[in-house]
Amino acid sequence: MMAKGNLTAIVVGAGRIALSHIPHIIFHSNIELLGIVEPNRLMRFVLSRLFKVPAYSDIKAITHLDFDAVFILTPPSSHYEITKSLLKLGKHVFLEKPVTLKPEHSQELLELAKENFVQFSSGYVYRYHPIYNEMRNIISNRIYGDAISCKIEMIGNVVNEDAPKTWRNTGRGSGCLYDYGCHAIDMHLFLFGSPSTVNCLSKESIFQEGVVDRFTAEIFHDDKCGFKSEIICDWANSQVRKAGLSIEIDTPNTKIHTDGQKITVTGGTSKVYSIKDLETDVSFYLRGEEFQLQMDSFVFSITENDHNYANIEDGVLCDSIISDIFEATV
Repeated sequence: MMAKGNLTAIVVGAGRIALSHIPHIIFHSNIELLGIVEPNRLMRFVLSRLFKVPAYSDIKAITHLDFDAVFILTPPSSHYEITKSLLKLGKHVFLEKPVTLKPEHSQELLELAKENFVQFSSGYVYRYHPIYNEMRNIISNRIYGDAISCKIEMIGNVVNEDAPKTWRNTGRGSGCLYDYGCHAIDMHLFLFGSPSTVNCLSKESIFQEGVVDRFTAEIFHDDKCGFKSEIICDWANSQVRKAGLSIEIDTPNTKIHTDGQKITVTGGTSKVYSIKDLETDVSFYLRGEEFQLQMDSFVFSITENDHNYANIEDGVLCDSIISDIFEATV
């Protein structure tokens, strides 16, 4: 039985996203990192010496170990098999987004987590960002009236014709749809809940056939009196220096906009919410408060035996929407 406040954990996968998670794991007062699984031999050598923990070549090497939780930070195509094996062992799982590449697999994993009474969370980090939480508060409490339309954009400059071929831009589970699209769609679910209909308006494969580099979609809610949300994602925009997630919401008398640093309200009311005005204190800061707050939420749900599946339930729904867009003919 795990001692309260003493969570033992394993990290599976030490690629780029792991650089955002591992420091938060190591410096978290309630987590003890016991090891890292990474197939690359050189990476294992570096990581084991850098973090002073054992490094293993594959998942089979850790199944006999005594640990509480696992952080799965591998490419999406591997998520289903790895997560399934560890949930069956009764391990709490933090899984980077998307959950899996097949909605039925994602649903299966969610049900398996509930059957084994373990926490299961996915890496939709924007949910923990103070600005986007304040946006949700504004919308859910109708501070400026009911939302009548929304536009969510995530634009960046990730790939070009010279970009090396990796899992990120090759095959199913790659491309803007499974990267930026996950965050933009999940943010819609976070703000407005489950939709009635999702339509894919456009998709572009710029550098490789079958890999979506840009797309637009529209989301409808039958219970919100004609409310419509537009999703615009592009990870091949050479004019953009740094990726950003922006949201613009119209109410009958105001326009509410955020770029992640502040919320600007114009129209019948004028107001600016700066991130400096919000609660942003965290015990460890690397890329942003949201990474630490996400980690704290996962750890709290385990140490307090207060499992919350809202995050992963929306993750499963997000996988379904992404799959529909991927399969859509436009």
